[in-house]
Amino acid sequence: MNRSVNRSFDASFSAAPRHSAPRHSAPRRAPRASGAENAAPSMRLETYEAIRREIAATPCDAHPNVDALRAAHPELTLDALVSIASQESSRRIRAAHGRQVRAIEAHARRYLLGEDVFSVAQNLDFPACQLMRLLLEHLLGVGHKAVGALLRDPHGKIPATPAAGTPAAARGAKLCRRLRLDVERVTAWDHHASPAVDALRHNAGKEYEELLEEMLAAEGIPFVTERDLRADGHARTPDIKLEVPIAVRGRIVNWIDSKASFSDPLVHVEKGVEQFQGYVNRFGPGMVIYWHGIVDELNDDPNVLLVDAFPHSSDIVKLRMI
Repeated sequence: MNRSVNRSFDASFSAAPRHSAPRHSAPRRAPRASGAENAAPSMRLETYEAIRREIAATPCDAHPNVDALRAAHPELTLDALVSIASQESSRRIRAAHGRQVRAIEAHARRYLLGEDVFSVAQNLDFPACQLMRLLLEHLLGVGHKAVGALLRDPHGKIPATPAAGTPAAARGAKLCRRLRLDVERVTAWDHHASPAVDALRHNAGKEYEELLEEMLAAEGIPFVTERDLRADGHARTPDIKLEVPIAVRGRIVNWIDSKASFSDPLVHVEKGVEQFQGYVNRFGPGMVIYWHGIVDELNDDPNVLLVDAFPHSSDIVKLRMI
């Protein structure tokens, strides 16, 4: 089964800001405007759950119906939608991963008998690239940490012939040629878990961090970055530590963390709360920017202000050290 690549939706899964940023000095270019005019709309929890249920009902090898979702929720930005879809996809992959690992011998038999990897993945409702990762580990005896290199460079890293003692050994060079071609196919098509999608997500996160630095510099707010803090020996640090606190909407802010995502309630509660509490314990109250939108009900921590855009100048009060 041949698969074409839907680049438009793939790229939007990790949509990055249009501006990059400097370090601590004056910005290289005018920053994107901040404040309510560029904020992603906040969302009620019940609306988020309705959107998530519709996305969760979409098979792994299909895209959510973007047009229908946006028609039903006209206030929803495309960035918010693809962020919610990406987070739901990651959740489904994690939930199914252990089950697929336990059944990998059965999946490998189907593959070795000639069934197309996309056909197997579709039948399992599991991303083809993730299935290919498990097949490589099983058939070639590759460790979990090493398999990423095979996905990124199949022609350079997949051996010409399988190693002796591996499940693929009896199949010889022909199987390795097939594996190389199938890795190319799944990584080109898979919009959930391919190395390219992972790189896009990582790059989007870095660009939003740089955008935050740009906006702080434009406001004349002194700060140090996570890189600076780690160079000084700190571990588990926010993206930004303000050298002098500011007040935003009446709330004291000592640090800022940037999230190039929607404020997924499950991820926020399971991971974010603990992460942000660590920052509060070390640096005091702070602020988190979820650039693609927030769920209203999550903004209930008096020490952690959740926002969906860099605050407008009129919302910032610069405090002075006495």
